Amino acid sequence: MELNEKQEIIKRYSDRFDRLGSVVEALGSGSDEHQAIRYKVLSEIADLGGQRVLDVGCGFGGFVDYCRHYGQPVTYTGIDIVPAFLKEAKKRHPGEEFLELDILDAPDDLEYDYVVSSQAFNNRFGESDNLKVIKKVIAKCFRIAKKGVAFDMMSSHVDFTEDHLYYFDPAEVFSFCKTLTKRVSLRHDYPLFEFCVYLYPDFTGWRTENSEK
Repeated sequence: MELNEKQEIIKRYSDRFDRLGSVVEALGSGSDEHQAIRYKVLSEIADLGGQRVLDVGCGFGGFVDYCRHYGQPVTYTGIDIVPAFLKEAKKRHPGEEFLELDILDAPDDLEYDYVVSSQAFNNRFGESDNLKVIKKVIAKCFRIAKKGVAFDMMSSHVDFTEDHLYYFDPAEVFSFCKTLTKRVSLRHDYPLFEFCVYLYPDFTGWRTENSEK
């Protein structure tokens, strides 16, 4: 993603926040009910209780509220590129860590148990290739996560589209994730025009030296 594209995204969300205030609509990701559905699906990657979780594109930090409400207290860090969102997140969650950071600029030695991301990849870039950028993001998240990655994005299997949004082909994203690890799960079963992908650390398989004889 080019710098001017990032600045355009920050301005779009900042202007929306200024216009609407600290409501879920300012995030551009639907209603509270939609958010609850997404958080439920993301949290089902594993039992997150007691785990170190990095939330990429955290918005107001709603995911940590969801986890704690449903008995999965996490050690939480949220990152975002929109200063207004981070200011609101810190106000709502004074005990949590929030950082102004693009995941692609994050140090390679960061280490979390799980990395999650909801609705962070919706904006269509003017110059950059969305799929190429998201592949870099997914790979970076997978390097940081020790136990798993969960992210959602809008699906190309939709009834209508908007020009400023990007709709990913679930099969294409799944195929890329399989180049990172054998353990990939794609969910396209919940009531939104979106899908969620889980990535887990690789395994060597079940074939042994004895079984090959």
